[in-house]
Amino acid sequence: MSPFTRPELVIRRCDELLSVNQPLAALSSISEVFSSKRFRTTPLSMLEPILIKFLGLCVDLRKGRTAKEGLHIYKNVAQNTSVSSVEVVITKFLEQSRAKLTEALAKVDELEGPAPEKSTAADGDKDDVEDLEASETPESILLSTVSEEKSRDRTYRTLVTPWLRFLWEAYRTALDTLRNNARLEVLYQTVCHDAFAFCLEHQRKTEFRRLAETLRSHLTSSQKYSHQSHSINLNDPDTLQRHLDTRFVQLNTAVELELWQEAFRTAEDIHALVGMSKRAPKASMMATFFDKMVKVFGVGQNYLFHAAAYSKLYALHAARVAAVGDKAEDAELEKLSSLVLLSALAVPLGSGLLGESGKRREVSEEGEAKGKLGRLAALLGLNAAPTRSGLLNDALSRHVLKRVSPELRELYNILEVDFHPLSITSKIEPILASLAAKPETARYVEPLKDVVLARLFEQLAQVYASLKIERVVKLASFAASEQVAATRMRVERFVTEACRRGDLDVTIDHATGSIKFDEDLFNADTSAAPIASTSAAPYEAKSLQPSAAALLRSHLARLAASLHATLDAVAPEHSPIFAATQAREKAFAAFAAQGADEREALIARAQIIKRRKELAEEQNARAEKEEAHQRTLLAAKKAEEDALRQKNEVRNRELERVRREVEQVKQAEAAKIAESLVKGGLKVDIDKLPELSASDLVQLQVQQIEKDKKDLAQKLAGVNKRLDYLERAFRKEEIPLVKQDYERQQTRDRLAHESARTQRAEQNKKQHAEALAIKQSLARLMPDYRAYKEKAERESRAAYEAEEKRLAQALAAAKAERRQQVLDQRRREQEEEQRREQEKAERAERERAAAEAQREEEEREAAEKAAIEARQRQMEEEAEAARAAALAERKAERDKDLETVRLRQQREEEALARRQNRQPSGPPPVGSAEWKAARAPPPVPVRRCLVRCSLGATPPQPCTSYRSCPRRQRWCYAPRCCCRVVSRCRSSQWTPSSRRRRWRQALVARA
Repeated sequence: MSPFTRPELVIRRCDELLSVNQPLAALSSISEVFSSKRFRTTPLSMLEPILIKFLGLCVDLRKGRTAKEGLHIYKNVAQNTSVSSVEVVITKFLEQSRAKLTEALAKVDELEGPAPEKSTAADGDKDDVEDLEASETPESILLSTVSEEKSRDRTYRTLVTPWLRFLWEAYRTALDTLRNNARLEVLYQTVCHDAFAFCLEHQRKTEFRRLAETLRSHLTSSQKYSHQSHSINLNDPDTLQRHLDTRFVQLNTAVELELWQEAFRTAEDIHALVGMSKRAPKASMMATFFDKMVKVFGVGQNYLFHAAAYSKLYALHAARVAAVGDKAEDAELEKLSSLVLLSALAVPLGSGLLGESGKRREVSEEGEAKGKLGRLAALLGLNAAPTRSGLLNDALSRHVLKRVSPELRELYNILEVDFHPLSITSKIEPILASLAAKPETARYVEPLKDVVLARLFEQLAQVYASLKIERVVKLASFAASEQVAATRMRVERFVTEACRRGDLDVTIDHATGSIKFDEDLFNADTSAAPIASTSAAPYEAKSLQPSAAALLRSHLARLAASLHATLDAVAPEHSPIFAATQAREKAFAAFAAQGADEREALIARAQIIKRRKELAEEQNARAEKEEAHQRTLLAAKKAEEDALRQKNEVRNRELERVRREVEQVKQAEAAKIAESLVKGGLKVDIDKLPELSASDLVQLQVQQIEKDKKDLAQKLAGVNKRLDYLERAFRKEEIPLVKQDYERQQTRDRLAHESARTQRAEQNKKQHAEALAIKQSLARLMPDYRAYKEKAERESRAAYEAEEKRLAQALAAAKAERRQQVLDQRRREQEEEQRREQEKAERAERERAAAEAQREEEEREAAEKAAIEARQRQMEEEAEAARAAALAERKAERDKDLETVRLRQQREEEALARRQNRQPSGPPPVGSAEWKAARAPPPVPVRRCLVRCSLGATPPQPCTSYRSCPRRQRWCYAPRCCCRVVSRCRSSQWTPSSRRRRWRQALVARA
């Protein structure tokens, strides 16, 4: 690697190389700076002019790939510190690229003269180079050489096309550098607009398609990597609005370039972005969108959505006119009204004439058609697919007929109100002629003719079973001057297309020259509502006479309707209508009786729902807060893990790099030894070279050298012997020849010496004469020369003395100034020392005061702590006294209870004695009360306790361990005292499961 050059010297070195016409060397010298490890630590203030110089050289040399690499490296360095520097560099790069293209175009105009038309150059280039990214092949170069193109086109291709390629590559490089970075978003959108202008100015359709795909891929990747730092956030309204503005510029460019498919895809992108936006788009923006969609659908001959787009555009214009009230806008609205009505009338009838085969086929295609219609309807902001009748009703509800011209109003009446198949063509012919004369309405003439033919065949199918073709041609002729053959061809084409789509069940019999309308009287119409591109329901047309098939299919329905009407007239009480009326009256009466209660219930329900919503919102807010907290924790944890992983990766990469370097050094040493062996004639197996060590290679080299020495010695012995014989023979043969050559050489040398001596004498004479003449001519100048020399020496000496005197004075002044500076500095140092001493004393005083304050604070806190402890001791003594008093009270109460128990026991004993005196002597019978009393345990003092032990036994038993019970319970639900069984009474901290476990333990212990 070459040594690192300081950034401030790079530009100087580059300028020096450019001054000697070495731009490639200058570019290489700058590129070395980017490949250095110190590049990332260099300040941006030094790197920015270097990069601008680097990009300027790349533009001059058309090195697009090199410029891209440099921009990416610079962006990685500068995007975290100074985004504006990246913007300046990329803007300068694009400006220089555009300037080169402008210079090339100006040079073409200078060489070949100005173009006769504005787009001549662009069109010629478009014809020559369809794809700027495609490389030139030898075949294309030869073809362009021998082609019969004009001189201007050839000059354009030679001078302008390379710069077109480079500018296109520059736009792609800039977009790739700026993508997916929120801080560079504004410049990214600006470059997109400039790229669209480039495609439009130079008619670059292929590049526009690629640019649109590039923008879509950038948007997709921004959503995919939205978790990264500084990524594009489409939830930001400003960011989303910038993307929408760019997509609208893209849509306008696609329409201008007549790339209708790309325009439709761009419209879908706009619809997706509008759906993501939280704010409503501007009305002017949506008006532009619908205007472009009108053109897109019009070119695609989708007249249904063409009319729907016109309807949406008319709604926006009508709202703006109502708000502003401008007369110019009102005139524009009248023109738009005519187009809205005309586009709605031009929508083909289509599925209103479906025959049986078309209906059966339409059911199978329903899913696909609905999906397509749904996409197109959503694109225009419609909830459902539009229909011809719906569009007409919408136009009428907006009072479009009042704004249109009389001829369009008459056209509407002819087609939709007073349609008559026998006179339709004669009535509509002058209207169609006037429409064809206007450029904006000429496109609707042919669709209107198809609509008339559809309505005509709809009426003919209702009246006739078969009809002569000549009669149909006569009815379908729109002008008297129209040729019969052309009309017949149009009628047959229409019938064929309608039968292919399944709109008609018609047979053309060329043998008899007739058209037959097929009727399947016994085929039920089971198809669902049609979903063709023209309507979502069959068109309700006025029929002159119902067909036999229609009468047969509707026979049962008509019979049921007649029976219901008869039932209503004869027995209204059995009629469903009468029952429905009665039920309705009862419902109204019940509502009037219970209306207040229902209203109160509804109000209460609304309040409950409102409260539930508030609680749900609070719960959601808490959940969101908790989730945000969890996300923060997870993000912090993830950041720590990422940092640790990156640290480990860096360490592993460093270890791997060191290992590779060691291996490379070993391999380099082995390769050097192997190279030296190969140069010495040693045959080394390259495949086994990594397996051999340096010592093995040296041993091989020694062995090969020994072998080579032996071979060389044997060869030299034979060669020396052979050379001796040859040399002896050569010398014996060349002796007479050498003597002859020596004599000839002496003769030639003598002649050459005489000639050279003569020429040199003549040349010396000539030079001597010229020198004498020059001396004579210069001799008269010597006085002037000496005078000028003396004058120059005097002036130089005077100037030297003056400068020496000035320098001496300046030195004396500088010494005095320096002396004064030293004195001032010493004085300032003394003052600074005094100030530091004073500050030190003040700081010591403040520290002493702070220590004193802290000591006083500690004493105050100690006093407060002693007071608190005294109060606590007093409270404890009072509590102890209260406990002693309570204990004495409980003891007195216990003594009183014992006395009561003793008296009660004494009375019971006396009563027992009296009973025994009354009863005969002898043991009481087994099971008697006396027998049970004799075997009962002695009575225990009992006192009711407010706290009961609920171990589950019923009824409660007297507590036999009152003195040892910590809660002083007198009643227990266990057969035996819980205090004696489980060592403690029921506590508030016990759980039901623990109580059940204690109860089981008590039962086991008792058993």
